[in-house]
Amino acid sequence: MTSIRNLLLPLAFLGFSGGAMAEGIAARGWSADWKVIGVAEDRTEVLVRPESVRELPPSSDRNFAVRQVWAGFDFTPAAGLATGRKVILFRYDCAARRVLIAAATDYAASGQIMSRNAVEADTADQYAPVEHDTLNAVIMAEACSV
Repeated sequence: MTSIRNLLLPLAFLGFSGGAMAEGIAARGWSADWKVIGVAEDRTEVLVRPESVRELPPSSDRNFAVRQVWAGFDFTPAAGLATGRKVILFRYDCAARRVLIAAATDYAASGQIMSRNAVEADTADQYAPVEHDTLNAVIMAEACSV
């Protein structure tokens, strides 16, 4: 399986038209509230759900506010990958350009859940830098611009 780090490092956008893009996503089983924001070098489509953006206040384990957003990775267009999709809950420290993967679910091409993971606690030391010119930076921009 392609690692999340490998998906988030390459940045290769393809042009999409708004109406055709929304129709194509719905046809592949993504609801209309998901938005394609880019395509990885291996043709994996990267989507975000703008309505899912939420601001979380600082906590006792994290002294900074974060923005969280759901992102989806559709591996169907990429040749040779066993999984169909991955849906991830990202939390971004917008001011410091850091990210935490709070939860992730892998789906087979059939839609069956293959695995689920979530962090037990959201602590400041779990956040990693977001590199410039990556798909992760584009997802962060969607979360932090709201």
